[in-house]
Amino acid sequence: MPQPPHPSAAAPQAMPGPAGAAPPYPQAGGYPGAHANPLGSPYPVAPGAEARPRPVPQNVLMAFYVMLTGAVVTVLSAAYMLTTIDQIRSDALEASGGVFRGDDLDILVYAGLAGGILTALVTAGLWVWLAFACRAGKNWARVTGTVFFGINVLFSAVAVISTLAAPRADLQSLAFTVVGVVIGLAAVILLWNPRSKAYFAPALPPGYQPYPGPRADGSW
Repeated sequence: MPQPPHPSAAAPQAMPGPAGAAPPYPQAGGYPGAHANPLGSPYPVAPGAEARPRPVPQNVLMAFYVMLTGAVVTVLSAAYMLTTIDQIRSDALEASGGVFRGDDLDILVYAGLAGGILTALVTAGLWVWLAFACRAGKNWARVTGTVFFGINVLFSAVAVISTLAAPRADLQSLAFTVVGVVIGLAAVILLWNPRSKAYFAPALPPGYQPYPGPRADGSW
């Protein structure tokens, strides 16, 4: 009496592949509408969805130009220092009680002047660097700029008090200091405006569709 074939005999058997060959799973990008995620597995995207540059909000764009203005004001303050060499010399001579004179006084004056100009140029470079980074939507730049603004406020307060306490107050230098603080405050307000929040949020992967969730009536 003929016996029915064993169930395993009727099942198609996979052809063995070469040793070490990867299983025939679909690879990332192997079918239309698939992109590779960091783990290497594909996930579907909406047809025609591509990464597009995000429009810069008006507040962020205004902050960008305000920060560039801060860089210009800082460079102008450095240029103004060059016109105050005589006053710096006189103040240094008075502060030293006449100890520094001649070449020693010149070294002290020019060293202080070079330090002030170098600090101003570095500050201007930070203004420009952070301005472009904020315009690009980098949240770390917004946070870093805010921290720098807080430090600048502290140093500016000390500078204002020292200038007002001096026998001959340098009102032009004081004006540059106050204007710099006002510009920094305006930039911080614009960058942390609620309308700018979404622009600094992490960008979604290209074609990613957020999970819609339940409808208002509770259905899916």
